[in-house]
Amino acid sequence: MRKIVEMGRLAYCVPSILLALGFIVVLTSLFIWVQPSTILQSLISREIRFAIGLSLITSFTVATTALVLGVPVAYAMARGIIPGGRLLETILLIPFGMPPVAVGATLLVFFTNTRPGSLLDELFRIVFTPRGLLVAQFFVVYPIVLRVLKNGFDSVNPIYEAVSRTLGYTQLKTMIHVTLPMASHSVLSAFLLAFIRALGEFGASVTLAGAIRFKTETIPIALYLSISGGELGSAMALIMISMIVAGVSVFTLLLLEEKSRAHGVVRA
Repeated sequence: MRKIVEMGRLAYCVPSILLALGFIVVLTSLFIWVQPSTILQSLISREIRFAIGLSLITSFTVATTALVLGVPVAYAMARGIIPGGRLLETILLIPFGMPPVAVGATLLVFFTNTRPGSLLDELFRIVFTPRGLLVAQFFVVYPIVLRVLKNGFDSVNPIYEAVSRTLGYTQLKTMIHVTLPMASHSVLSAFLLAFIRALGEFGASVTLAGAIRFKTETIPIALYLSISGGELGSAMALIMISMIVAGVSVFTLLLLEEKSRAHGVVRA
């Protein structure tokens, strides 16, 4: 019996280990083309530092904004407060199923070929500017945030909210003091997912904001420009940075999910 159990574990472990090794080989094979000194030299270049700084600023801003705007909407959807919530949710999640380039092209048409969009562009200068990065990234990440938050609120047992209301709390105070703390792991997961997705966003960003050096040059756009220009050192440096940031962010996300499973609230 013990041998059967061990063979069963081995059947699960072997594919996982082989896939992990395969991923490692693929991800590290990029660096055999460029000398480490070239990569290190590129890391300290002004252009790379600009791309890193702009990416971190836009990603953090977009993730925070999406979270702030996502919490009340997701809560209202989870509790059925909004009439026609299913239709509204469908509309807000449409960008999630669209190619990012299509999202960017739609935004570009809106801001350049419609009266409301043209007025907004004249007031805030969105097309081919860093503000365009924020708008494009927001439209890509907001559906992700909304979905994660709604699932988190759905997992909170409504009985706790009912008890809070009997103690005199309003629905807003109940959401802030009861529901949000109980769904805190989902809130943090939503922020991390938004940050990671915004950091790697390319299609919508390059379509709306363009690929302009030292202006709209995020890490993905800088990577695209480096590869197009044959600058392998810069490209490898950006890839290495992307791997490190993605690895740290994903590892943190997995820790949050593990804690959420250990201390999660099960809906009755």
